[in-house]
Formats: sequence, C-alpha cells, structure tokens
Amino acid sequence: MNYFKSILLTAFALFALASCDTDDLRDDVDNLKDRVSSLEAQVNLLNDNMTAIKRLLEGGQSITNVNEVSGTYTLTLSDGSTIKLTQGSEGTVKIPEITVNTDGQWEVEGVVLTQNGTPVQAVGTPGTDGITPKFQITKDGSFWQVSYDNGTTWEDVKNENGEKVSAVSSGEGGSTDTFFESAKVEGDFFVIKLTSESEPISIPIVKDVICKIVEPTESFKNGVWEIGYGKTATTEIEIKGENIIANGPAGWTVSVSDIDESTNKATLSVTAPANAATLTRATADNSCEVTVQANTNASWAVAKIQVKAVQIIDSYWELYKSGATFTVNGIEVNNTKFPDAEFIDTNRTIEVPGTYFIKEGVTLTYSSTVNALNLLFIGDNPKTISTVEVSTNYIRLRQNSDTGHFLCKNIIFKAAPTFTNYLFTVYADESFSHVAFDQCQVVLTGKPLSAITNDKRSIADFSIENCIFNLSSTTQQFVINTSTNKNQDYNNITIRNNIFYCPSNKVTQFVLFNGQNSGINSLTLENNTFINLETTTGGYINIGNLSEISINNNIFWTNTTKGDDTNVVIVRSNTTTPEKGTCANNLLYKTMNNTWQMFFGGKLPFTGAEELKSATSNPFDSGTFDLDKGIFIPSAEYAQYGASIN
Repeated sequence: MNYFKSILLTAFALFALASCDTDDLRDDVDNLKDRVSSLEAQVNLLNDNMTAIKRLLEGGQSITNVNEVSGTYTLTLSDGSTIKLTQGSEGTVKIPEITVNTDGQWEVEGVVLTQNGTPVQAVGTPGTDGITPKFQITKDGSFWQVSYDNGTTWEDVKNENGEKVSAVSSGEGGSTDTFFESAKVEGDFFVIKLTSESEPISIPIVKDVICKIVEPTESFKNGVWEIGYGKTATTEIEIKGENIIANGPAGWTVSVSDIDESTNKATLSVTAPANAATLTRATADNSCEVTVQANTNASWAVAKIQVKAVQIIDSYWELYKSGATFTVNGIEVNNTKFPDAEFIDTNRTIEVPGTYFIKEGVTLTYSSTVNALNLLFIGDNPKTISTVEVSTNYIRLRQNSDTGHFLCKNIIFKAAPTFTNYLFTVYADESFSHVAFDQCQVVLTGKPLSAITNDKRSIADFSIENCIFNLSSTTQQFVINTSTNKNQDYNNITIRNNIFYCPSNKVTQFVLFNGQNSGINSLTLENNTFINLETTTGGYINIGNLSEISINNNIFWTNTTKGDDTNVVIVRSNTTTPEKGTCANNLLYKTMNNTWQMFFGGKLPFTGAEELKSATSNPFDSGTFDLDKGIFIPSAEYAQYGASIN
C-alpha cells in the first residue's frame, strides 16, 4: 500500500543521520519492512473477511464443504464458488468492532455506516444489492478509513462520539487482528461468531444440493447475458436436489432440461420476450434476473444470472428494406429518412454521395469531388466488418439550409494506399449537422481524420463511439484538426467507449482535438482507453473556449520514456475554461518521470473536478493487453475504467 512508503522513506532518512554500524542498520530496515508487511497483511485480511461475511449473509447458498488449514477456512458454496475466512493472530493493528444489525446494515464501533446519509446495507434489499465496504489506514498509520466504491474514494471511520476510529493498539503486546471469535462445524452447520456479536451465524452444510450456472460462451458481456428478442439461448448448469425451480420476470421463459445424474449437468434455456412491448413496467429497461433454485429438505441453493433482451440484427440491409429503424450513435436510420440506398456486394469505386450498405468482406473505394449532404457507410453484417477506403479526394460535406449527415457504422475507415491527405472536411461556411462513427475501426497514418481550415466551418454534433483507432505514426497524429488561427464553433463533441492506440511504439504528439481558437459548447470524453499516446502542454484537447465537460472513467496508459522536463496535458482551454460538468475517475498509468495533468497548469476549473488518479499497479495485469490485435481489457479491479468493446 502506498501510504506505507512514507514510513520507509522517513525511516531511511533517520538511519542515514544516525551513527550505527551496517548490521544494525540492516536489522532495523528489515524489521521495519516486516512491520509494513504485517500491517498490509492485516488490513487485507480484514477486507477479505468482510467480503466473505457479506457473501454468507446474502443467503441463497448453502455450504457443501468446509476445509480448515492453520486458521483459514475455505468454504465451498452450492453455486461452486469458494470463499475464505481467516482467523487472525496477535498483530499491530487494532481491528474495529464490525457487525451487521437486525436491519442488515453494517455497524462499526456501534455506529451504522452511511453513504451520503443512507445506511450501508450488508444484506441487499429488493432492487438493491448489498455493499462490501473496503478499509484502509490513513497515511500516517493512525486511523481507519472506509470506501464504498472499491477504493476510488475514502472517508474517515468515526465512533458514536464522532471521533476518528484509531488503528493503533494501546498497551503492551500489540493487538489482535481477529475478525471473528470462533468458527467451527456443529453437526450440519458451519457456525461463526463475530468478535462484536453476541449471537453466532449458522449456515447449513448440505453436500447433496448444488446449483451453479456456467457462464455462457456467447453474448455474455460485463456480467450480463444478452439475448435477442424472441430468441432462445442456452448454457450449461450444474444442479442437484430433490426439487428444481427456474423462473424469470414476466415475458421471459426459463426451463431446465433433464439432469444427467452421473455428472449433475443439465441445460438452462432462456427465451427473451418477443419484443419490447411485451415487457412489464418493472422490466422496461430490458434487463432483469433469471433464478434457478434447488432444494433438499429445508436447504436451498440458488444461482442467478443477469439477462437483457436486445435487438439481434443479422443484416442491416434487410432491416432497412423491411422499414425498421436502427441507430448510429442515437441518430435514426430508416428507408423513409434516407431513401434509395444501395447494397454493395463486390469491390467497387463509388463517385457520388449516397446511402451504402456494404457486404461483409467487401471494400468500397470512395473517390468523389461532389459535395455530400447525406453520406452513409453501413457494414451489413454486425459480426463481420466491411471496408471503406478514401481515394484521390477527401470527402466534402456540405448541407446549405438542409440537415446533413455523415454516418459510418461497422466499417474499417481508412485512406487508400496512394492517398496521403486527411479523410474528410466541411466544404462551406456553415456548421454541418451530424457526423457519427459507431463500431468502426479507423486507421490513421499521420494525417487527421478530419481537417477544417476555414472560419465559420464546423460540425454541430460530432460523435465517435465504440470505435478502435489504430495510429501508426510515431511523431504527430491529430484526429480532429482546425487551422491554428481559425474561429470555429462546435456544439457537441462526444467521444465515448473507444480505444486509441499506437501498435508500434508511441505517438509523441497526439492531439484528439486541435483548435486553440475554436469553441466547444459541450465535450464528452468518457470510458476511453489511450495506449502509448503522449503529447505536449498543448494537450489532447487544445481549445479556445469550452463551456461544459463530462470527462470520466478514461484510462491513459504508457510504458515508454520521454524527457522529464515535458508535461503532458489532457485539456488546455486557452480563453475560457468550463464552469460546469463532471471530471472524475480518470486513471493514469505511466513508467516515465514527467508530469501528466488533467488541465493545463494543474488548475481544476470548477469544484468537484478531479485530477488524474495514478494507478498503483498496471491496470491490465490479470486482464488482456495485446498491441498486435488492439485488445485492451483491464483487470476486474479496474473494470470501471476505459473502453469495454473487446
């Protein structure tokens, strides 16, 4: 833990001034390191035990096996998962008295823990899951702090007198880190007595009840099983018991096949509602829970899985022809709004603007000098991407008094091998209405995606969502570029859930939006992953006027080196800074020594805006980090940060 580093540094400074022999110095340092390790171990033990107790209190699971080794109890639950409880020993940390009251709320030192004035539930209530608090000790090693968001923010733990709860033992001989007084098997029950509780907790041990849903192999994303409207999906289930019950919310059909008694395996089948209209008011968000239960006598085992009804599209072209509507970053596309579309089923060159659906594996080469009011490139098969190459001329967007659209969905968008210019621009003194990239792979080789070089020309609503940007230049790479001295006004720029990365080494000057004299009314930069993209004090976003921001949950990651005298800035607003919005939970991991800042000069623009958070460990350790394939999935600890499109 980082807060122990200061203890070590202070100790080393004192040792350097003291006159002692080398052996004494080494012994003192070793003893201090041992103490730091002991403190860390005891705090980790508390957090692990808190998690285990919450799992046991949630109910719905019986224990199928108990194994104890040296004070650590490994409990196998009826859903196949395991949890551990560890009985502590004499130590240096004073563990606070922790219990759960009759209302299922966490209490510490006799005081109910609250978050924003609301009691923190250990045991969930209908529609709300319980919370497992996480504890740490303050940097000076004196007091306990608690976090309700897995360590993102911390606050002091206070007793019933409003005093901070001490983490320091009093008297001789240290203090115990014992979280529970006793744990033992009594007949068919595992009985735990918390140190601060008068009554023990008893959990049944039933070896003949099993209920475990195996994670689906398809369409299971971020803990949610997505099933198409009216479609049936299946997964394996391990189940054993005298009675089996499977159910889901209104509109859903759930069943379990006959059980193979030799393996205790069966098939769980789940059918989503036929359409959104069949959902009840309670499940109107399309997301809900399927539950499977097994019981023997009075003992029950329960397994649950989150499911969500979604529109499964096999062909955007067929959907379009049927008169149905799909969206590109919230912009509706149908054959009424965009008539006379064309299906491209072989490699060919197109020289006029239009609406084009492109067959999987096919490349459309776009070479046109005609100004485009509406230009749509749609990859037909959602599971297999199509390609658009810009050749000979950049795309010219112009709408005059109409509402213009340049929409790209499910395509690889790049320059043809012989084309070395930016890919599109606005070609009249106007603000073009809509530009949107959704589920695309954009390949840039040094030239910008967009370059707009005249005053009064801009884009009203520019969105990039669910895309992967492969940036091969290692020197300079702009994504949206305006000329240095041009005044252009953009209403909304949304960049959400994207990956930007350099596969070869690093980009030394990466700029997402370059417009130091331009203005953006509202900027959204959320859940993006930036890999090996450095810049200067000019910033990722270099803007003249910026009114409102939503900059949250991004990952900035680099393991390359750069001069220590160069700062890296994410947002530089040269004339007016944003006065409202949100800016929080933006994660930085770097191995270089130079300084990264969220805003130029380290000046936060409004109350509540936060600086970059330095990660104490590589967020992709225990996750996936693949530069060749452009796949970057953080570990479970950092799952809330960055993009989730791989």
